[in-house]
Amino acid sequence: MTRNPFLLGFLTVWLLAWGILIADRGRTLPLAPKSVHYIVAEIIALALVAALFRLARDRRLIDHRSSLPIRNPAAECAGVLGYLVVVLAVGRVLGVRAHIASAGMSGGAAAAWHGQTPGSILRWALFHFLAGVVVPLAFFLRVRRYSPSTLLLGFPRGGKWIVFCLVAGASGLLAGDPRVTFGQPLAGYGASLLLFSAGTFLPVMVLFESLLAPRLAILGRSAMTGAVLSGVAYALFHPFEFYLRWGTPAEAAVSLAWMAQIGFYGVVKGISTLWTGSAWVHIFTTHTVHLTEVGEVTRVFRIR
Repeated sequence: MTRNPFLLGFLTVWLLAWGILIADRGRTLPLAPKSVHYIVAEIIALALVAALFRLARDRRLIDHRSSLPIRNPAAECAGVLGYLVVVLAVGRVLGVRAHIASAGMSGGAAAAWHGQTPGSILRWALFHFLAGVVVPLAFFLRVRRYSPSTLLLGFPRGGKWIVFCLVAGASGLLAGDPRVTFGQPLAGYGASLLLFSAGTFLPVMVLFESLLAPRLAILGRSAMTGAVLSGVAYALFHPFEFYLRWGTPAEAAVSLAWMAQIGFYGVVKGISTLWTGSAWVHIFTTHTVHLTEVGEVTRVFRIR
């Protein structure tokens, strides 16, 4: 696994990206997340991955057709990638980004949220839910006739996975300001869970974890190759985040460096899926951090 060329290549790019971000010190993209926050978050993510590897040592990895009965992984993978390009382009036309702001409310996330209205947030959630959940599941379940288990839509058995997901999910909630994350009305938490499930959790789960990661792993005959390549695809799905700029060479270099950090989390998502055989696990290892935005959801929707 440590000799996987795709992993080694990604780690090289990831470290070079950190060199760019550290040297830049936040000057080029002032609305970007704070580097120190990201470093701490990535260290926690690496600790979760190490724990996951240990817990999954008795599981069969998804890295061959015998581990998952996918009929035509090359064609289906190409179709999913093409569909992602279409979703990205349509979202650009509609003014819908992959995320509303940066998770954990780091950097200029508050500024991004202050430009939102209830209508814009509902449009974001509805677009991603339709494009990322309803359409692809309808195709793969009804047209391609895959079962939910083949799409990795089951949860791994065993109490150890429940404990792991609870601990991993709690670590994400601690990424934000606890006075904001834990001091909101109950209805605010319900609204945040519904909005982020529709706009982020479920679309990423279906498009990248249920569909893309296992097909890439089977094509590469390696779970790690599938995790890395799906992580790169995940990064390329985020060129229009609110803090990224492409107008000058310096902005492009720093923006690419930040996209490498997004790719880091994409790789963690892929590992979470391919080592457990469940697309749900990635939500707990990388996505509960979005619930730290509950304060902004409460404010925008005027929840009392």
